[in-house]
Amino acid sequence: MTFKELLDSVIFDEVAPYIVRMYPDMKDSLGWFNLHFDILRQMKPVRHINANSDVCYISMKDWEDGTGLHLNAFPMEGDLWEHSLTKELIIAPDVKASNEELAACCLWHTSFYGFTYDMVGDRLHIGEECNQLVSIPDKRYYRNTAYQSFNTIRRYGGIIPTMRELSPSKRKGLFEKAKSIYWYQVRPVRLNGPKRKRLLRQAYLEKYYERMENISRFILKVAPQLSHISNYVKIYHLCRLFYSDLFGITTIESVADINTDSATYLKELISKYDMLPETQNYIIYLARGYDYELELDDGITHEALRPAEYELMNSIYEKIDGKETGGTIDLIIGVEPELGHQTLLNIVGYNSEKPITYDIIDN
Repeated sequence: MTFKELLDSVIFDEVAPYIVRMYPDMKDSLGWFNLHFDILRQMKPVRHINANSDVCYISMKDWEDGTGLHLNAFPMEGDLWEHSLTKELIIAPDVKASNEELAACCLWHTSFYGFTYDMVGDRLHIGEECNQLVSIPDKRYYRNTAYQSFNTIRRYGGIIPTMRELSPSKRKGLFEKAKSIYWYQVRPVRLNGPKRKRLLRQAYLEKYYERMENISRFILKVAPQLSHISNYVKIYHLCRLFYSDLFGITTIESVADINTDSATYLKELISKYDMLPETQNYIIYLARGYDYELELDDGITHEALRPAEYELMNSIYEKIDGKETGGTIDLIIGVEPELGHQTLLNIVGYNSEKPITYDIIDN
């Protein structure tokens, strides 16, 4: 039996309890496991010559801390998902597990670097110095990409704050993160005062450029969509994210089959699981692969949400209301032709004394 055949033999609702039982710290990530499961189910198996192996051995193995035996799937981590689907599962004689348990184990391994391609891409990037995948980005990588992003945002009419213009609390937070990097670097060696100070500043700049680039990436993604008549958010509104005390983004793209409305797919996923960031204010970017226009009584066509998208947004609003943040929610609608039938959600969460559209609210 291949991994693909195993996934086709089970349904996620029956796999989920085993994920929680086998990996208790994953109980709050079931929504992402569900999405990962659907991604793999929709994917066509493709064998790659340079992969780890063409087989995966399922065995019982003790945890590294000696806390007991558990199911183990090796090698499964690190391979392209489409190749992992082709792997023949070789099950050890002492393994007494249902298909649902086997699926839970394999999904835990395939999602080790991320549940979606976006998550994997955020965790790993091509290092400029060593020309290989690394998990600890460097200052030069973020600085160069941030500068390029800044120039493009300025061409859109946005304003980039200087480092000193950030809030004191944000600068303090970056400094605390920098210290953790700094102590990791200097712990094994003795350094003089000037060199210690230089390393601490380098660590601070690394975290500063990393944050600025993460925010810039979102701004540049949605900037071309702001000209649509339905969008009230402007580029200068989005640039206020640079001043926020907290910024995080969650990306959820549907993997609905051709017979399922992609917005309905996301609604059911988000309604069932808590996949939203825990913050005060939200910006929701909803994109589809095509335009949708509605002709109203005035005879003018307006870009609008489809009925299924309204239901999706209502489910998100209900989830956010349940968090009782007391903040605001801004919506941006976009069209990305490459999405085709699918729907994309970028859910930005941020903390700030003023929401990005506070001037609109005040007026």
